[in-house]
Order: sequence, then C-alpha cells, then structure tokens
Amino acid sequence: MMHRHRHRAIVPWILVLFAVSGCGYLLTRQIAEGPTLVEGAVLFRFYAPNARRVQLGGDWQGNNWTRGDGSVGEANVGLMEDGNNDGVWEIRVALPAGRYRYLFLVDENTWHTDPGNVEEVQGGPVQLCSQIVLHSEGGRLEIR
Repeated sequence: MMHRHRHRAIVPWILVLFAVSGCGYLLTRQIAEGPTLVEGAVLFRFYAPNARRVQLGGDWQGNNWTRGDGSVGEANVGLMEDGNNDGVWEIRVALPAGRYRYLFLVDENTWHTDPGNVEEVQGGPVQLCSQIVLHSEGGRLEIR
C-alpha cells in the first residue's frame, strides 16, 4: 500500500517538470484571435513564434493565394508583420462584402488553417481552408 501513495506524490512533480522542461510548449499553446474588423479592414492574425516569414493567402482579387494578379507572381503578396515581436503575425486587408477562403503560408512552404476561426471549407492549395463571410448591414461591414 505504501508504494501506491508514493506514486501519487510523484505525479504532480512529473507534471511540474514537464511544464518547466522543453516540452512545456505542449501544455500551453497560444492561438491568435480570428479575423476582426478594424477601421474598415479585416485584421487577420496568426501565432507563429518561430516563423521567419508569414503570408496571408486567399481567393480574393489581388491575392490569388499569395501569387498576386500577375502570372509571374509577387514575392510579398499578403506579407504579414510581427510588429510586437510576440509571435503574433498581423495584416489588415480591405475587403468588400462576400465569402472568402484563406490560409496562412509559413516560411514559404507550409499552409495552415486559422486556429482562431472554426469555419473551414474545401478549397485552396491544400484542399481545406478557413473561411470568412463579410456581410454589409446598413452600409456597415460585419463578420458572420
């Protein structure tokens, strides 16, 4: 019986050690807030603390999944900034009312849906993407 009590006392210490060690990131995962409206534009955010570059790709005119309008493409289409150096990358995009699919491209090689937005649909460069619906109500834009 005494051995069982020792194991119970050890479990909390193992959890503390796990949290303090290099594996602690598994216990706390930050997610940036989904799209919001700010000053007539949609503010997109993505948490990627180890990224060197993050781009917003979407199916609206001028972006075309980060390829821009031209057939050659533009390297900086949808380029986001980590202005506060906190791992949260941001970009503001002026969009009219409509339905838009989007993804985040990290370090020019990995596409990610938006963990801050639960609405996902088929489409985009990797078959599943996030979606935002902008509705115009009395001349004001709102996210639905």
